[in-house]
Amino acid sequence: MIKAKEMVHIILVIILFAFILWFFQDESLILTSFIIAAVVILTNVVAKKIAARYFHTEAEIKIWEFQRWGYYQRSQFKSPKPIGLILPFLLVFASATGFLKMLTFLQTDITPTIRRVAKKRGGLQRFYELTEWHNGYIVTIGIIATLCLSLLPYIFGKNDLLVDIAKYGVYYSIWNMIPIGQLDGTKIFFISSKFWLFMVFWVFVAILLIAFL
Repeated sequence: MIKAKEMVHIILVIILFAFILWFFQDESLILTSFIIAAVVILTNVVAKKIAARYFHTEAEIKIWEFQRWGYYQRSQFKSPKPIGLILPFLLVFASATGFLKMLTFLQTDITPTIRRVAKKRGGLQRFYELTEWHNGYIVTIGIIATLCLSLLPYIFGKNDLLVDIAKYGVYYSIWNMIPIGQLDGTKIFFISSKFWLFMVFWVFVAILLIAFL
């Protein structure tokens, strides 16, 4: 399900995520930071992989890249820059106490495994083309999965670890709902601005759940 190259990217992101959480904190929190980072990232990734498989597509997970910096064709770097590693790392240092935790690490590139997909309903096969809607739906499942982490303390009890997983699951979703570059928020916004606002509403619901913990 997860290729070797993807796993390298995911591990790098988990390490950076954990470092951002631990920055300026007590050394005893290192292991806790890694657990939180791994749970949030893997929940998001696995949910996307499962959704992509349903639509006969492949969701390639990789570090968020930045290449074009202007409108014109020449306004771009010769090769993509791993902004998903660079920007969060720089910003956590720029905020003197590590307060600014930018959790935008990964992008998801979705490609069809077959050009047309057949789906049986009521004994009939209906064919449809894969569109931007399917791409948006797949990454939406990843956002929903991380938002659902906010329910863990209500289900299993309000211990510190579960509360932190819930909090950073929502925080990760907020950052990735921003419709810029190749972040999930951009693909969701391409479905429709109304659908994006609908997802923003559920982000605020998750924030309220966290606030009452």
